[in-house]
Amino acid sequence: MSDTTMTKQILLTRQSSAYWRATFNHPPLNIFGPETIPQLNEIITALETDEDVKVVVFDSAVHGFFLTHYDFLAKLEDTTSLPPGPTGLQPLPDMLVRLSRAPVASIASIRGRATGVGSELALACDMRFASREKAILSHFEVGAGVVPGGGPMARLPRLGGRRHPGRFG
Repeated sequence: MSDTTMTKQILLTRQSSAYWRATFNHPPLNIFGPETIPQLNEIITALETDEDVKVVVFDSAVHGFFLTHYDFLAKLEDTTSLPPGPTGLQPLPDMLVRLSRAPVASIASIRGRATGVGSELALACDMRFASREKAILSHFEVGAGVVPGGGPMARLPRLGGRRHPGRFG
């Protein structure tokens, strides 16, 4: 896949040297696929190396969709041929781990569906703000009885904490 045929699916706007916005823009559903991986990797690498950036907000330009599942129609070799990232993990989990460790405050601004990769990215961020009217977070893997690949089973319990007797009913 050459860079000349690749469509820009994540628009990075440097609002200031300290505040960046990464906007997903892959209509109609913001499906994440092999073309999105190097684009997100470039942004995460910049977050790790730029000493001036302090905050990054991930949002969407596509109405009703934050970021959805992995592209099931992409050629398998376009994904499996990608080398592991610096953590030694496959590219997607690698980027999510690196985002969760990046020395910036990362925020997911969710106004629509955050399914699969979208939910995994939101869980890897330091903060998540979701619209009451439009936000839906989900994983199709749950209904299919398989383990999601981006680490939500490890992140979600840490965010919710333990249930204490007498709390929540």
